[in-house]
Amino acid sequence: MFSMLLLVFTASFACVFLLGLNSRVMRDERVAAAATISWFITVAQFVMTWAVLHAELTPAEYILSGGLGGSLGITSSHYFYVWAAKLGCLGGNK
Repeated sequence: MFSMLLLVFTASFACVFLLGLNSRVMRDERVAAAATISWFITVAQFVMTWAVLHAELTPAEYILSGGLGGSLGITSSHYFYVWAAKLGCLGGNK
């Protein structure tokens, strides 16, 4: 069961991290980078869907694990973007 909680957490973290990053990248009109990130979003969403179907978690376990992953994912995405933009890796404001 712990491995499934970890899978839901990781998939949620990845999906929300990538969605946040993609939003910032698209805002900067980096279309090729956004298109690439979208492929990874698709993989993260597939893993999340697979976990919902196979994890046998209670709704509370799923919501808590996924919610924690998502909230940490969006926060990490912001700080990652700021760091990467300062390095000049993603364009945007420095």
